[in-house]
Amino acid sequence: GFGLIKPLVNLRGVAAVPLGSTRDLQPGEALMTATGGDDGDVSMTQLVSKRAFSGYWEYHIDSALFTSPPIGNHSGAPLFNQRGELLGIGSLFVVDAMGENRRLPGNMFVPVDLLKPILAEMQQSGSSKSSHRPWLGLTSSEQGGRVQLLRVNRDGPAQAAGLQPGDVVLAVDGTTVATLESFYKKLWDRTEPDGEVRLTVLQGAEIKTISLKGVDRMTTMQKPGGI
Repeated sequence: GFGLIKPLVNLRGVAAVPLGSTRDLQPGEALMTATGGDDGDVSMTQLVSKRAFSGYWEYHIDSALFTSPPIGNHSGAPLFNQRGELLGIGSLFVVDAMGENRRLPGNMFVPVDLLKPILAEMQQSGSSKSSHRPWLGLTSSEQGGRVQLLRVNRDGPAQAAGLQPGDVVLAVDGTTVATLESFYKKLWDRTEPDGEVRLTVLQGAEIKTISLKGVDRMTTMQKPGGI
């Protein structure tokens, strides 16, 4: 996701970098990353793939950017094209930058294209409507064409409803899901983030339909208390 930072003092003589576009970005294109170290390192890298990414922590984006070789200080690092336009923000180190079953260390960047439609809204309110999604408190994995729960957060909605590590999610609100992407998209496809969710799960040898109430994810975020 994105976060906005406001300086405490005016940054005179410092211009914001222009926002680029990843729409026509192709694998093999040479790119640059910058780190926040004292030496202000700029490193060369290249795009190796552009694809959907689903995280075990209830996270998904459709057009993540994957680069290689990897950089160490990737978290929050800007990704630039050769015109100096910002293309993405560093998020993760990955071992499969080329895609599933193809081992190549690299980094995942969140494309700046996702920021453009919501930037004004974030500047106004600190969040966007699209970020108000139901949170269940689950850690999940996708293996062999099924979604399995790895961990259930203490005191979260999932634990309160009786979900357990090892449960296999078969359906959300009656719709079959077999990937993390389909699980998350069906879970988030609702107007109220704190509404009821019905999960059909295989728990041990028994198939159960468990109803639980989601929590607006934005209410779980720790906010600064001021300076």
